[in-house]
Amino acid sequence: MAAKNPTGEPDSAPFKVHLMTRAGRVMRARSEPVRAFSTKDEAVRFAGRQLGGHYAVYHKHKKVWPAP
Repeated sequence: MAAKNPTGEPDSAPFKVHLMTRAGRVMRARSEPVRAFSTKDEAVRFAGRQLGGHYAVYHKHKKVWPAP
């Protein structure tokens, strides 16, 4: 089953790249994604190229990169 966006239609870009922030001893995703991608490869490539921050790729609510 495809992920749904707020309008109820299938999400065309289910892979979201989030900027990670330090919350105490753990890194947590900020509430809003930086960018959204339709494939995992594109999302990982984008997150891996970013400098000066920690990024993570999520699919729905599951972290897929870097490995949890």
